Amino acid sequence: MSDDVNPYQQPEADVVKETPAAGALTLGGPNKVSVGEAVGWIGDGMKMLSGHWGVVIGALLVTFVITMVLQFIPFIGPLAQPFLMVLLYGGMVKMFHRIDTSNQSEFADLFAGFSERTGPLVLLALAQLGVYVVFGLLIAGMALMFAGAGAFSASQGMDPAMMNGGLSAGLLLLVPVFLVLTVLVAFLFYFTVPLVMLTDLGPGKAMALSFKACLRNLLPMIVYGIVAVVIVFVSALPFLLGWLFVMPIMAGAYYLSFKQVLTEQA
Repeated sequence: MSDDVNPYQQPEADVVKETPAAGALTLGGPNKVSVGEAVGWIGDGMKMLSGHWGVVIGALLVTFVITMVLQFIPFIGPLAQPFLMVLLYGGMVKMFHRIDTSNQSEFADLFAGFSERTGPLVLLALAQLGVYVVFGLLIAGMALMFAGAGAFSASQGMDPAMMNGGLSAGLLLLVPVFLVLTVLVAFLFYFTVPLVMLTDLGPGKAMALSFKACLRNLLPMIVYGIVAVVIVFVSALPFLLGWLFVMPIMAGAYYLSFKQVLTEQA
């Protein structure tokens, strides 16, 4: 009979689509933003700090003090600094994510990187260190190449005026190369800390996605970077006191740039 129940049939259950937890980030994009939206991150970063200035300023001051103390520890300090900074930056990202999703701020979040995603963050710091070493060696090698070419020309009895002109031209060529490589390296790591801290991406995928996101928004990122540098420079003039106001804003703007460029927008 068609109404008979098959005792061997697997029980049927309604499949419920799993929804992300409240406040969870969902990666998307990379999304393309306009220059106006990029510059707007600064103003939005300031709005984000309402009611949380004390906690964020305190966290940034502790980070600054740790950085200064490391400078006075021979050998170990410079080696430890890249790793500690990545872990602390991961904590700052976690702090802003909490502010964004719950309007709550916890000073303890500054140290979240020492207990959450610690392994991937340490690997990210190693990757940064390796890339910076290669970058430094590349620039030093190019400078030595130009210097060696000048020395060879001198040994061949070339006119000193012509030799100096060629050396100057070579060094002038090195400047734009240095700037372009600096921007590319910055793009490689710009979004990596929030990608590693707030998602399950490893350092390699985070670096690739960061680079792709920055290239997709090349002009907005460059304009935003120039505006940010000018603001930070001007705020440093009155004995660095302006940084107490500006650096929390820039930290909020950084979090918002990651959120708008690399997560799904509601």
